Amino acid sequence: MLTAGSVPDTTPTAAPRASGWSARPGWWAEILLGLGLFGFYLALGAVRLPGHRRRAEANGEAILAVEAATGTDVERALNTWLAARGWLTVVANYEYAVSYVAVTLLTLIWLYLRRPGAYRWARRSFVVVNLVAIVCFWLYPVTPPRLLPGAGFVDTVRLGGTWGSWGSPLVDGANQLAAMPSLHIAWAVWVSVVLARVRASVPVQVASAVHVVLTLLVIVATGNHYWLDAPGGVAVVWLGVLAADLLGRRRGAVTWTAPAGNSLRHPAGGAYTGAVTDTATETTEQSPSRPGKAQLAAARAFVAEHGDPARAVVERLGRAGARVVLVGQDGALGDVVVPSVETGEALIAAVEELTAAEWDADTVGATAIGAEHRRRMAGPRARR
Repeated sequence: MLTAGSVPDTTPTAAPRASGWSARPGWWAEILLGLGLFGFYLALGAVRLPGHRRRAEANGEAILAVEAATGTDVERALNTWLAARGWLTVVANYEYAVSYVAVTLLTLIWLYLRRPGAYRWARRSFVVVNLVAIVCFWLYPVTPPRLLPGAGFVDTVRLGGTWGSWGSPLVDGANQLAAMPSLHIAWAVWVSVVLARVRASVPVQVASAVHVVLTLLVIVATGNHYWLDAPGGVAVVWLGVLAADLLGRRRGAVTWTAPAGNSLRHPAGGAYTGAVTDTATETTEQSPSRPGKAQLAAARAFVAEHGDPARAVVERLGRAGARVVLVGQDGALGDVVVPSVETGEALIAAVEELTAAEWDADTVGATAIGAEHRRRMAGPRARR
């Protein structure tokens, strides 16, 4: 008999999956992936198309011309104001150089340690965001305002002597003709999207939104970006999220439509959902360890309503088979009844948003048991 710690890949279309709530990709593999992405950025940047600098300046002038034609060329006024503010100029330069990297790394580390199921999706979207941006930099180089000849901008990086910022001696060899799209905005917006997806606390999401606005003001006022670079950053995040969602669906089992009456609903009386019990009959012509359509649909419906990732604990029910107890991100409880423990483990493997768990302190602490659930646990006599 297999245990919840050794989930087999029994569904034909399910991707291999590690088990356990703490299961996550190897940290060394994630570091290698990051280094590989950075290496691709450096390699592609070194293979420049003909007329790279000339095209970059022409593209920068074209962006300014569009903004001027629409009366939205606010960059020069903000840049002139900031350049005369002394210490504030230095603070803005350091915010530009440090905050987007620090916030993004902290988000990735937090997801890796605390939300391993969501981390995989987030990592996929982040990789796509950067790959698309890197290709854009190569095909469409853009000189930032502070480096555009004759544009009248003050190079606040040089003026403030900011250590570690683009244009400073520490990173003087970096590709500075990469204003469109703005990766600063892309990374900041990506963090906000991820925090919304995992249902982070409201104060954290508000802080992330403030960081996006602050980043927009800083990249424009320091002369590092045109404001139109920001929508470009938002666009690559949208592409990254879309690609990650599509890849996630292809890696998981076949997407089923939930039959009527089989979706798990969150009753108003408490944080406990109804169980799906009509499961044994639908496995007649399939492998006994393969989850049925209703079981897959019910699990996915629970995750969609109560948050991704959801913890899943397989429990034996004797002759009745087994059940997969689900714990959502909001603490709600639900269960899906299956013919066997093996079927329960296969269900967890087939639904990417589920993470195998045990009834340890972390899982118990993540539940929000309401009055309705307590009445169910107490049995018929308690309801008299």
